[in-house]
Amino acid sequence: MNEQILIGVFVAVEGAHAFSAFMPSYFTIGAFVKTEEDIAHLRRGYAPATVFNLALGGITSALLKSFWPLGLSTLISTLMIGAYEHAIAQTALPASSGEAERVYAPALPAAA
Repeated sequence: MNEQILIGVFVAVEGAHAFSAFMPSYFTIGAFVKTEEDIAHLRRGYAPATVFNLALGGITSALLKSFWPLGLSTLISTLMIGAYEHAIAQTALPASSGEAERVYAPALPAAA
C-alpha cells in the first residue's frame, strides 16, 4: 500500500510538470496575458495537460490495480487549474481597452 501511494505521488508530481510543458510558468502568466483572447488561448492548454495527466494516472492505476495514481492525478490537475486561474485573476484587464494594465499581488506578504 505504501508503495502504491508513493508511486501515486510521483505520478502527481509528473502531472504538475506536464502542466508546465503545455502552459507558461505560473509566475510568467502576467507577461502573456494582455487581452481576453490571450486568456482564452492560455486556457486552451488546460485540456491537453489534463488529458495527459489523467491518462498517466489511469494507466499507472491500472498497472498497480490501485486508485491512488488516478486519484492524485485528478487532485493535482484540479490544483494546477486553480493555480492558473488565480494567476490569471492577478492580472487585471481594463474594461475599455485591449491593452492590459497589470496589477501584481505578491504571493507572500512582505517581510517587516
